[in-house]
Order: sequence, then C-alpha cells, then structure tokens
Amino acid sequence: MSDSSNPSSAQPSSEVVRWLQSLALPLWARGVLVIVFLAVMLGGLGLVVWAVFNRDKESMTAAISLLTVALPVSLIVIGLVFGQRSEKRLANITHTILDKLIPQQVQEIACQSRKLQLTPLLRTGCRATYTLTAQQGHNSLKSPLRFSVELNVRKVNVMFSLPDAIQPAGPLDKNPALSAYQHVIAGAQAEGYRLNSELAEYGGEDGGRALLFFRALPDDFLLRPMEKLYFTQDLGFLYAASLKHRKQPHPLQLHPLQNSHEQ
Repeated sequence: MSDSSNPSSAQPSSEVVRWLQSLALPLWARGVLVIVFLAVMLGGLGLVVWAVFNRDKESMTAAISLLTVALPVSLIVIGLVFGQRSEKRLANITHTILDKLIPQQVQEIACQSRKLQLTPLLRTGCRATYTLTAQQGHNSLKSPLRFSVELNVRKVNVMFSLPDAIQPAGPLDKNPALSAYQHVIAGAQAEGYRLNSELAEYGGEDGGRALLFFRALPDDFLLRPMEKLYFTQDLGFLYAASLKHRKQPHPLQLHPLQNSHEQ
C-alpha cells in the first residue's frame, strides 16, 4: 500500500497539473471550462439541497457521487484557467521579495544595531540595487555601501566588489590577497553558495572586479513563505557579518551575478 503522506505520492498529480498549465488555451476555451465547471458544481449542490428537503436517499447518493468526482476535476480546471497567468504572479512575488522582504530583513538584522540606513535605489525586473549609509550623527560606515541582488525563479546571484588594489592571482579560495574576505567566502559557502572560479568584470556603473557567488533555490521557492523568509534572513545575516568583520578601509559593494558569468 502506498503511503499518502509521502510527498513523492503527490508528484504524478502535480506533474499533470503543471503539464496542463503549460497548455496555451485560447480565451474562449477557458470560458467554456468555467461554464461547464460551474454548471456541474451548482447542479450537484442543487441536487443535494433538493434531496435533503425531499428526503430522497437515492438522489442524495447521486449528488454526493457527482461532487466527489467534480472536486478533484475542479483543481485541473483551476490550473488550466488561472495557470495561464502564473508567469505574472511569479514575477509579482519576485518583485515583492526584492522591494519589501529583502530591505526589511537587511534593515532589521544588519542595520539597526549599527545605526545604518538602507535605501532602495533601483529595481529592474528581477534585479534590485540598494545602498547602506550611516544614520545622521553616526560614523558607523565611512562611505556608502551599495549592493544588488538578482533573483531568478530557481537561482540567486550575489556579487561582492573588490577594491582596485586587490589583485588576486590563482585560485580564489584561500587566496592570500583575499585574506580580508575569507569570512565572507566561508560564510557564503556555509550557506550553500558556490564561489565562481573567476572574478567578474563589470563596466559602467557596475564596474569593478568582484567575487561571484550563486546558489540554486528550492523547488517552488517563490510559493513557499518559509523558504522566502529563510532566504531573506540569511542575506541579512550575511551582510551583517560582512559589515562586522570588514578589515579593509574600502567600501564593500555587492552586485548581482549575471548568468553569463557563471562557470
């Protein structure tokens, strides 16, 4: 006997729903599905009410059987009708994480105890840029710190910019030229981030050489509140550790890692 509590037992049905969601149904077809679905559900409910008032056991049994079949089918109908807009929903959730959750957690974890102020600068698609500055009357941060996050559906990219004076040669991990950043590397790797084997080279406003980190996100990450909270809290603690243990006088800047730079 299969264990219904096992998450793998629900995999076939979820795969069917995902396959159905990938179908590009025209508007009229989705309208027909909604009409048929409402007709079946309302007919079944009406039959139940009629059977209760007339004490007709056979009609009651037939109505319950109809609803028992209609309820699972309704999940498929919902997936077909409303799944057509799932891309927009995922994009909206991504924007919410970048615009609200990340600034909130970084402000609470990394900024409050250090008298810093986080200010969102710009968000373009799945990429957001922020700046950290010292609050008025405090010198907890000598120069503004700018960082960006690029959040894809299944992957996050983070970049730590290096001062021009640092020119590491050879493997980046345990590199003597990056001794001031070993706590950043170790902390990121402990949280599941992978260090890119080469430095990133950026031009324009995102210029500079940088340590590149990236990691995969859990399946359905954007739809799971616990995973989103853990991710944003983890970023807050990572940035707090970077501020606490900084040994270089240069400002530490974080930028997103573009997919084309990943090794």
